[in-house]
Parts: sequence; structure tokens; C-alpha cells
Amino acid sequence: MLSIVFGLIALSLGFWGLVKYWWYMVDVLIAILPLLLIGGGAIALLAGIRNTGIQTSFRVKKNVAEEDGPAPRKQDE
Repeated sequence: MLSIVFGLIALSLGFWGLVKYWWYMVDVLIAILPLLLIGGGAIALLAGIRNTGIQTSFRVKKNVAEEDGPAPRKQDE
């Protein structure tokens, strides 16, 4: 019961602050947006590189240079 009361108080203070200081919130969002885009883009880039198998092909080429054998290719799933 106590957590419900504190939750309602926090929600009401949050809404009050959002309404009263709206332009400060907009400034914060404008400042944070480029950082979020950079972070999201970096994560998407790393996920794309991992899915394409580029990292695996670099490892295979390194092993082939050491063993002088044919390079196995990654099969598409």
C-alpha cells in the first residue's frame, strides 16, 4: 500500500514538473536526441556486421594464411 502512495505522489509531481517546466524538458530532449541516434546507429552497425559474417571471414583468412589450406565459406541460412 505504501508503494502505491509513493508511486502516486511521484507521478503527480512528475506531471506537475512536466507541465510547469515544459520548455526545459524540450531542451533536454533536443540535447539527448543526437546522443541517442549515435548510440542506436553504432549498435545497429555492430549488429549488421555480426549478421553478415564479416568478422568470421577475417578470422578464416587469418587461419588460412597460417595453415595454407582452402578457406571454408560460411553458408547462408
